[in-house]
Amino acid sequence: MENFATIRVRETKELKSVKVSSLLKPEIQSSILQKWQSLIDTAAKLAQVPSALIMRLNTESIEVFLKSNTNGNPYKNGEKEELIHGLYCETVIGNQDKLLVPDATRSEVWRDNNPDVDINMISYLGFPINWPDGEVFGTVCFLDNKENHYNKDYMDLLKQVKQHLENDLEILLLNNSLEEKNRQLEQANITKSKFLSLISHDIRGSIGTVNEFIKLITNNLDYYDKNQLKIILSSLSQNASSTHETLESLLRWSKNDILQLEPEIKNVDIISVLDKLLLYFEHSINMKGINITKSYCSQKTIVNTDENMITVIFRNIISNAIKYNHRNGDIALSVKDSEGKYTVTIEDNGTGIKQETLDKLFEYNKEHEKGTEGESSAGIGLIMTKEFIDKLGASITVNSTQGEGSVFSIKLNN
Repeated sequence: MENFATIRVRETKELKSVKVSSLLKPEIQSSILQKWQSLIDTAAKLAQVPSALIMRLNTESIEVFLKSNTNGNPYKNGEKEELIHGLYCETVIGNQDKLLVPDATRSEVWRDNNPDVDINMISYLGFPINWPDGEVFGTVCFLDNKENHYNKDYMDLLKQVKQHLENDLEILLLNNSLEEKNRQLEQANITKSKFLSLISHDIRGSIGTVNEFIKLITNNLDYYDKNQLKIILSSLSQNASSTHETLESLLRWSKNDILQLEPEIKNVDIISVLDKLLLYFEHSINMKGINITKSYCSQKTIVNTDENMITVIFRNIISNAIKYNHRNGDIALSVKDSEGKYTVTIEDNGTGIKQETLDKLFEYNKEHEKGTEGESSAGIGLIMTKEFIDKLGASITVNSTQGEGSVFSIKLNN
């Protein structure tokens, strides 16, 4: 967010709007403050003046950011003056040039309505201080209680102090940029870990199901007739195909940073997505004897969304509804249309969710409960669900009572 201050150039009576340090600028570190303090202390002693100041411009005022620790310095750190007087420093900032006032009491421009003259600081030499991007930090200046023309050596000295201060501001920005890049790298590493967990979460269950099918066929091969075997192998093939499709999607995402992944929006039939997922989980549903009921607003419901992301969202929720449901339990799927916006609801009458878990449902937790029949969990599914929901501009609400079941409602923007 950009901040501006209106300053008054006293010599021309001109009002100027200047850009002030934004909230995005880093704080001045203590090590740099100590360096700056040493600089102005030394400069004030070399120039033999009672006051050297680093001033900082705010939107409504200018303040003493640092004062030299010299005898006779009347200023205090943090002291502020409103931008109504046309102070020495305002002219420096407005003109973006040095200002020399040898004796304000002899100047028609500077002698009246001047708070510095009121405390007997009658001579002034100052330079502007800016951030590398041009935003104004403030000024650095000498003030004296007697007439002072500040010879070339003193001018060069103060100009060197200005350059040191601006170099430090540039280093601060560079360090801040490096820290931000480090944070992004750390986030990328977290994302990769999430991604690996997601692969485990989505693929492990499918491979386990295929393995169970193979064991079932192997142990009972002599008891199956040709038609039964064909049905079982067809189901096995369908499950393997769904697993392969899931793995392809995940490997494609692995080439990108999931946090930077942009949805590929196209027309998607969400009824078809839900029905394919029911086939995907058919074996798990049958093994638990779960009863599925469907209430769709139409046979085909087209939504503009990312098919892979919406599939992951529904799959994770349906997977949990099965995992945390009891044998012979119920799962109800519904799709409702409200003025072209669709709400998909997945409801179960399983174990439900404890309130303390519900409060942090979409946060990673190393401790996660197993399913009602010992099914494992990676604890990552709902985290990725929420990330994808946010990317799609959708929303999710969860209502759950421990021991009674859960209701997940996803509202999609069409």
